[in-house]
Order: sequence, then structure tokens, then C-alpha cells
Amino acid sequence: MSSLRGVRSVSLLLAALVLTVLVFAEDGVVPRRRADAAQALSPQPVEQARAVARALDGIDAGLPRQPGQVSAADAIGASRWRTAGFTGYGVKVAVVDFGFAGYEGFLANGLPRNVRTRSFRADGDLQSRDDHGTSAARIVSSIAPEADLYLVNFSSVSELAAAVDYLIAERVQVVSFSIGFAHNGPGNGTGTVDDIVSRATAAGMFWSVAAGNWAQQHWAGLYTDRNGNSVNEFAQGIEELGHNYRAEDLIVVSLRWDDPWGASCNDYDLELFGPDGALVKASRSVQSCKSDPVEGISVLATRDGRYTVRVVRAGAQARRLEVLMLGTPDRGDAIDLPITSGSLSEPADARGVFTVGAVAPLSPRSLAGFSSRGPTTDGRASPDLVSPTGSGAAGELAFTGTSAAAPHAAGAAALLLDALPQAGAGELASQLRGRAQRLPAPVTDAEAGAGVLDLGTLSNVGPTLPEDAARATLTDISPINAPIQVFRYRGPSVYPARFLRNLTPGRTPTAVYRLDFGRGRFDTFVTRAPSVADTFETLTDGDLLFVTFAR
Repeated sequence: MSSLRGVRSVSLLLAALVLTVLVFAEDGVVPRRRADAAQALSPQPVEQARAVARALDGIDAGLPRQPGQVSAADAIGASRWRTAGFTGYGVKVAVVDFGFAGYEGFLANGLPRNVRTRSFRADGDLQSRDDHGTSAARIVSSIAPEADLYLVNFSSVSELAAAVDYLIAERVQVVSFSIGFAHNGPGNGTGTVDDIVSRATAAGMFWSVAAGNWAQQHWAGLYTDRNGNSVNEFAQGIEELGHNYRAEDLIVVSLRWDDPWGASCNDYDLELFGPDGALVKASRSVQSCKSDPVEGISVLATRDGRYTVRVVRAGAQARRLEVLMLGTPDRGDAIDLPITSGSLSEPADARGVFTVGAVAPLSPRSLAGFSSRGPTTDGRASPDLVSPTGSGAAGELAFTGTSAAAPHAAGAAALLLDALPQAGAGELASQLRGRAQRLPAPVTDAEAGAGVLDLGTLSNVGPTLPEDAARATLTDISPINAPIQVFRYRGPSVYPARFLRNLTPGRTPTAVYRLDFGRGRFDTFVTRAPSVADTFETLTDGDLLFVTFAR
């Protein structure tokens, strides 16, 4: 609304100013506030994310990108959109993660020159010896290089809540979130983390969330005890679930069952055994109608080998059980009897988020076996779609897993929002799902959602940059002390007014008034205003333009 009010007030200045311009503009020689002519900016090249050795919740050590392999950013069609002029310009995008180690070394070289940073950790350490967020941020920047990028980190649930309050206050539009929580809620879109994230989506943010990499480390089924010894059978006669670990790996095991959250009256225990069969650790909390239906174990492995878990009924009716056997680093090893369905992390199950799975790094028409998927415990399908991931240079290691998939979707959303500035989060989600490419059988929609992320066609997004956009120039012909700047446009006659910013480096036009000599009036274009506010869309060679800029 402020832009539209500015249009009306500025129009009062134009009548007097145009007379001055016409007097002095003969042959383009005028007293000028600026004597320079700004050249159009050429489309910025893709800043491909370089190698990282690991992803905290991805596949340890990554996978090498093969010579000639297309980068993930190119695979989703981002280059075509950037060439057409869409760069995420002015879209506020936040990467929310645990740490951004080394990010300063990538400023103006893989990240924007200027980024906004905020740490909600108690110690204020944005980097926190963790480059996971840095890798995600570089993916966003490789797709939407002119987005206004925020780097925000946290280390606890309460700090995440404070971060969401900050993002709401900053009116951030798109968020990339590549962190997964194990059994932080009942799996139906509620729970502590889900509720925090839902506040952000309710405020209108598009929140791109990694589905998780736990499909092969998840088991689910009804508690079964055929021999009456109170130990669950994961399959007939099998009472232990195994997973290989190496010495000093962090072992994380979580058990959840389908009781009311905060009011579980059924009691199960969880036991972890080492490679020699000895009990390593047990979780035996008492559920007496006042607790969550979860048990958890976290411990360092002391030796290489196969560790196993048992679920013991301490006093319970038969309930549906879910077990996760995770490790850090994640080496991609599967448990003995993986059940891929229902393996989502939180907040990937939250209503209103955009959940992103991953395609196989070296087979982009196949679903990655590790990619978590729904349904949620209340029956909703997930993910929304899947994305390519690794994008390193030939021979380098790539940042993979759904940690890399989520920022690809966030970057794509930023490009869409650049093209469709009035779109809300729901419209962005619908656009991305509608543009996705279905995966071939045997992959189902329940596993991969709408298909593979693909920005697709540029139709129905308004005028785009012409092929000869590099010819476009603006010559400043403003009279001395003029209250508004005046330019003569030279270049192709189909240059979109919304890309005038490319011709004014370092300054953002807020409104453009074009003098129509034939009709004796001014046509108007207002940046990011609804289309009904505009009376023209493209520039014509020789146009006389009156431009206001953001302060």
C-alpha cells in the first residue's frame, strides 16, 4: 500500500519535471546529477556447491559426482529461470540449522556478499564447529543467488522457538530446514517441534523440510509375543533387531507406540545389546498415564560390530510399535528388517510444511532407498516431492541426502516467488507439486509425492528477459536538483519493467513512470505490486522513464 500511495504523490511532481526534461533533453545533453550510463547486468552464473565430506543426517562421506553429471541445480531447471531473469531477487530466505562453520569464506563466492546472521544458541556461536548449515545455504544461493539470505542457528527446542519468533518479525518468506527429530511427537503433525514450526507456517512462511534419511533404519509393527516371554517379535521367532556400528559411533535408538501423547497407560521398555551379547544400556521409564509413549537410548559404541535391541512389555496391551536405530555418522547401513513406510522425522510430519525427499544421487529417476516417507500416523501422504541432491564438481564429494534436497526446494520456491510476488505459501507448494515430474514405476506417489522437483516451463509467469537483454542501458538525464531521477532507455523493445533493477546496480526501483507522448499521460509500473496497479509491463527503445528508488 505504501508503494501505491507513493505513486499518487510522485505523480504531482511529474508534470513540472517533464517540462524541464523536454527542454534539456534535446540530443540527450542535459545537466545531470549522474553522468554515467548503467549497463544491464548479465545473468549471473550458477555458483555450484563444492564438496563437503559429510552431512550430519546424510550419507557419510557423500558420493563422488561423476564427470559430465549435471548439477542438481541445473537438473531442476534453475539455470533456465535465471537466464529469464528470475534470481530470487529480494525474496527473504532463511536457512535454519545447527551451525554455519566456514560460511565467511564463501561470502561473494558461493554465498551472497552480504548475509544476515543470527545465533539463538546460549553461547551465540553461529558456526558451532558444524558446516551442515553452510552447505545447505550454498545450495539455496546456487539456485536463487539474489535472495536476501538469513543464516539462523539453534541448539535446543526453546532456541528454535525464539528463532521462529525472529523469522516472523523479519517477515521471512521461505525457510530451509534440514534438521530431523526422532519421535519428538506422536507422528501426526503435533508435538513440541511440530507446534513451533506450525506457528511459522501459520504466519505465511513456506517451510521446506527434509523428510529424513531413516527409511532403512525404521521398523514398525504390532507388538507380538507368540512364546509368552514379554519380548516383542519383529518377525516370527525374531526378538532382536540389529544394526552395524563402528567404535565411537553415536548410537541413537528410539521406541514409540500409539498411545495418547502425555498420557500413555501402556508400559514398554527398550534394551540395547553389544556385539558380544552383553547389555549395553536400557531405557525403562514407567508410563503410568502421565508420560509420553516413548523410550530412548543414546550411547557411544565401544567396539565395531552388530548391536541389537529388544522391546519388552513391562505392563501393556498390544500396541503398534515403531523403532528407529540411528547412528552418527550415518553410514547408510540398514537394520535387519527395515519398514520404510512411516519413517518420517519431525517436523516433516507437520501440517503446512513442504516435505522433501531425495532421489538416488547417481540415478536421478529413482527414489533414494534411504529417503524417509509417510504416511504420518494420522494417515497423510508424505513427502510432497523428491529432489536431486549432490552438486559438487566432477570428482569431488557431494552434499547428499534429504538435507540437500530441502534447500533445493527452498531455492526453487524463491525463484517462483520472484516470478509470482503475490503468491502465498500454499500457492508456492501447489506450483512446485504441479511442475514436478513423476517417477517411473515401481516408485509410487505415496513414496515420492508429486515426483521429482522441476521448475519446468516459464509460461504464465509474465514477461522474461529477451535474448539480447545485454544491449539494454539507461542514461541518466536528470536535471540538477530534480526530486525524481529521469532516464532514457535504449535497448530491446520487450525489456520487462520488473527487471529494471538489472540496469540500476546497487539500487532498487520502487516505481517507474513512462511518459506516453502520444496519449499525453504517464504509464506506471510499481515493483512487486498487484498487476492491477501497473499500466505497462515492458520497455520500448527510447522510452523516457521517471524512477523512484528504495531508500
